Amino acid sequence: MCAIFGVWNVKNAAGITALGLHNNQHRAIDYAGIASFDSNGFHLQHGKGIARQVFTQEVLHRLPGESALGHIRYPTVADNNTFINTQPVVGRYGGVPFALAHNGNITNADDLRRGINPARMTTSIDSECIVRMLEDVCTGDIERDIVTVFERLEGSVTIAILMPDRLIAVKDRSGNRPLSISKFNGGYCISSETCAFAGVGSHSEHVSVPAGTMVSLSSKGMIQMNFAEPKHSWCRFEGLYFSHPGSTVFEESVSGFRQKLGRALHKHCPVRGALDIITPVPDSSTHTAIGFSRDSTALFYPVITRSHYVGRTFIMATQALRDLEMLQKFTFDAAAIKGKHIAVVDDSIMRGTTLPMIVPLLSALGALSVHVRIACPPIKHSCRYGIHTPTDKELISSSKNPDEICKMVGADSLEFLPYEALRDLSATPNNFCYACMNGEYW
Repeated sequence: MCAIFGVWNVKNAAGITALGLHNNQHRAIDYAGIASFDSNGFHLQHGKGIARQVFTQEVLHRLPGESALGHIRYPTVADNNTFINTQPVVGRYGGVPFALAHNGNITNADDLRRGINPARMTTSIDSECIVRMLEDVCTGDIERDIVTVFERLEGSVTIAILMPDRLIAVKDRSGNRPLSISKFNGGYCISSETCAFAGVGSHSEHVSVPAGTMVSLSSKGMIQMNFAEPKHSWCRFEGLYFSHPGSTVFEESVSGFRQKLGRALHKHCPVRGALDIITPVPDSSTHTAIGFSRDSTALFYPVITRSHYVGRTFIMATQALRDLEMLQKFTFDAAAIKGKHIAVVDDSIMRGTTLPMIVPLLSALGALSVHVRIACPPIKHSCRYGIHTPTDKELISSSKNPDEICKMVGADSLEFLPYEALRDLSATPNNFCYACMNGEYW
């Protein structure tokens, strides 16, 4: 997963972009990069780490101009240490410099690389294939050439391209990853998630880039071009877990969706027997647990507290790092736990890193019973479209049934929201991708 943030025709564009990336930081923590443009040309700065660490005031001074494009990334495949795998990736279109940022995963990247001279590649990431293909196909009509390149791409491709005279936002026909546009101080900004707009001071109404659509932002205003018939495959996991609760993603309020999810979870998977407290696994499950508590007589009470000095363990690069971070991530309200029957609401189980540590600690602190409720059906299949689950073997539900997982985590009961119940929460369920749950890859 990655995030894109860009600014067109706004003073201090790089500083605003760095703040926009910070407000998207829940999506990625490994790499950050910004390209800016002014009368002297393009300027590029990047580094390993989170946006606030990479973009110090000293670095931002080296990024002048009123347009900028930024990107944060965590790798979905193993990085080749020969390259600095940051984005934006830069290229030249008919002698004119441009920068490209990509969110998603190109599933036919290996085939595309065979048509590109390896000496031209400066990274090992799939996104660079788009840059080199645009250089090769160059006719002088950048919009038409983007369409030509997109016809050869498979998988999930949401991109932004910064050129001297415009900022272009593009989604493939699946629309698998979010990207929105907002007017800002006489110009525009684009963001993977809408929560970042308010964070930089852009309070105007945002618009989502439709699937199969290219939007060009320039001195001519905002020009939209539909180039492919939409065949929606919106990532269902965005609303379930990845997106910020303050965002609107795929026409849904994320916090509103998660509360509906919690109510459905309570309807289909109630705790049978005594129950005193409903607690989320913070922070992504908080609104889901609130929804779960709405139709329950038990008290919503967060007895687990998350340290915000620790990142999201799901996007740690290795299992050893995930385990280490987990030990530092949570603290527990021992006085509130002792003598209580507790329901723990979590958004999903992926590798099974979190719950085997949380449930035994709740029991050790005196909980009389611990019931786990998961607001997502079992995830049994790896994602091909931008979430780092490279093999099915890493997914606990691919090899264990719910009873076995319950025993493994040490809970008194454990239930998953049924697949059909999840689909029923959307007015357009066929617009979503559930491949990680049902194995139906598009």
